[in-house]
Amino acid sequence: MQAFELVCACLAPQAQALPDSAAVDPELPARVARRHQVSALVAARLEQAGQAVPAPLARQAEAARRRALRQLGSALDLADALERGGIPVVLLKGVALSQQAFGSPLLRGAVDIDLLVRPQDVAAAWQMLGRAGWRQVTPSAPLEGARLALFFRAAKDSLHRHAETGQVLELHWRLSDEMAQPLMPPLEALESLALAPGRSVRVLSDPALFLYLCTHGAAHGWARIKWLADVAALLHRSPDGGAQLWANAAGAGGRIAAGSAVILAQELFGLAPPPGFVRPRGVRIAGVLWLARRIMRAGEGARELETTPWRGWAEMLAKLLVAAGWRGRLAVLRRLVLAGEDIALVALPKGLIWLYPVLRVPLLVHRRTARWRRLRGARRAGNTAA
Repeated sequence: MQAFELVCACLAPQAQALPDSAAVDPELPARVARRHQVSALVAARLEQAGQAVPAPLARQAEAARRRALRQLGSALDLADALERGGIPVVLLKGVALSQQAFGSPLLRGAVDIDLLVRPQDVAAAWQMLGRAGWRQVTPSAPLEGARLALFFRAAKDSLHRHAETGQVLELHWRLSDEMAQPLMPPLEALESLALAPGRSVRVLSDPALFLYLCTHGAAHGWARIKWLADVAALLHRSPDGGAQLWANAAGAGGRIAAGSAVILAQELFGLAPPPGFVRPRGVRIAGVLWLARRIMRAGEGARELETTPWRGWAEMLAKLLVAAGWRGRLAVLRRLVLAGEDIALVALPKGLIWLYPVLRVPLLVHRRTARWRRLRGARRAGNTAA
């Protein structure tokens, strides 16, 4: 039994007999689980099945639970502060999704905290975050006027890091540019989720959440099986077996994204398709599945997409294949020629903002070259130290 298959068996939402983890090199499941950010989920499933958790995996799972606990407190405090300031906020993924999909805020791993606000509230949210000790990483320079408006079109989120804790926050004003309707849904279409005694947050309702998760995962080539496990858990716990979730996603332009999720969840987790599911046909779904199967299993499931030869084009191709309608595809193509980081890095006067697409390639080459030099320097330093 390969480590990737063992990890997938642990993530299957329906109860099933697990293969003996002792038959696998203990380092391998830990590497796969770390790469896909599912250490706590895999460890919990092995414990539930009465199997010993390999030591490397147990250490990763404990670290993931501690990180989630810290994120839980910060996410609740951030949501409370923004709401008190008159800014409606939705908690995306992370601890909220962990509670929604798996019944505990501490099981689903997350690198950062994701919050969604309305576009008109972003400037006020930036000010409040700055006062609360969250340093703005991107955009790295103050923006205003036409340059700020262009940044909002080119990017869908900003990045912030807390000065003391080092925690990372992504503040979104759009969900996913591949969606037909990427903005925050009307407040009445959202739900309240209790994450701690007496403390609740606003989250996406199940139909909106399912569509977003499918689009996000498919647009990234399902690079992490964590994203697929989220979708499978939502389908499994749905009262009608996911029929309404599928119908809503397909009707909202997410037929390719949701279809790929259902097909891959059946392949990896043995999850039955929702009632009424009609498998999409054509080049687009075939392309998404072809990419996902290779990206997820790269290096026996332990190799990050960023280290593969296809890191750049794979995600862009996935986004084009998944995008809903011509508006979604236009948004993806716009990101090819217009990058938020370019707008933040180079200050062009209002009359010359049309030059940003012209500067796209030289600035990209500059960043990639600088990154390559940093990596080479780090490798040399490591070899010297050894």
